[in-house]
Amino acid sequence: MIRRLGSADAAAFREIRLEALRTCPQAFGSSFEEEQRLTPADFSRRVAPEPPDAVFGAFLDDTSLVGIAGFVVGKHIKERHKGTLFGMYVSPAARGRGVGMELLQSVIEHARNVPGVEIVQLTVTVGNKAACTLYDRAGFVPYGIEPRALRLAPGDYFDEELRSLDLAAAPITSA
Repeated sequence: MIRRLGSADAAAFREIRLEALRTCPQAFGSSFEEEQRLTPADFSRRVAPEPPDAVFGAFLDDTSLVGIAGFVVGKHIKERHKGTLFGMYVSPAARGRGVGMELLQSVIEHARNVPGVEIVQLTVTVGNKAACTLYDRAGFVPYGIEPRALRLAPGDYFDEELRSLDLAAAPITSA
């Protein structure tokens, strides 16, 4: 089951978010060290942003949060036609079950229902084949590479691929 998260989900969101940052540090702009210091109130605000921004969660048994994905709309007038998918993560135990595609489709459907949003953008670490395959299946098109976008330590850099989805295009099914 996929649903929009709220303040009541803050503790579960914190747990999976820290798991994501700990196990896949090359996939996120934030670090485990930074976010483990955030307060419960910080996570409560983050998991329940002002609409149209949203955070979605995937639940395998209606109680265990196994996946997350966020969506934010540009705040400036000239950028409000763009939304950004961020923080996408599925726990290893839930991978291979279609959870990632369900989360992605929920974010895309949400974006389609936000007035004025025409494009969804994201970044993905170059070499993350599973994520790239998922985004390809959903119709996201690469449009550039940001070299050395993330630095885990001196000399330890990761490039990120920039991708976008034109919401005017026909919806992609989970084939």
